[in-house]
Amino acid sequence: MTTTTTTLVVGATGNTGKHVVLQLLQQEQNVRAIVRSKERLLNSLEDIVPDASSNLHIISRLDVTEASVLDLSDDELKKATKDCDAVVSCLGHNMTFKGLFAPPRKLVTDATKRLCQAIESNNSVSGKKTKFILMGSDGVANPS
Repeated sequence: MTTTTTTLVVGATGNTGKHVVLQLLQQEQNVRAIVRSKERLLNSLEDIVPDASSNLHIISRLDVTEASVLDLSDDELKKATKDCDAVVSCLGHNMTFKGLFAPPRKLVTDATKRLCQAIESNNSVSGKKTKFILMGSDGVANPS
């Protein structure tokens, strides 16, 4: 018997996030994603698996919110994390001068804090235990 889970992925258009999203969808899991561009997410999935974005078996389990995660209100973050079995943060900065030193300087720190607060708020009401997974590629330099 297979159990279906719901996972929220932030940073889903990045080099790590797109693979996380696709693997979850290929395992028939429900995925929510907060991205600045839905089109970019779908294109990044296409880069890995051609026709992924037109495969209804995969895409029907993908729920996308177009927004910058730090621009969402606390209530919107609570809604995004509600009933999730896990939240995976693949947020990071581009490895360029602008990516490292331009705003938002504390993207990962601030997003992690706010997502954990939303999870804790939901869990205190539902009693559910949502996992928070923080992925990073700080030690990876030019993997391709």
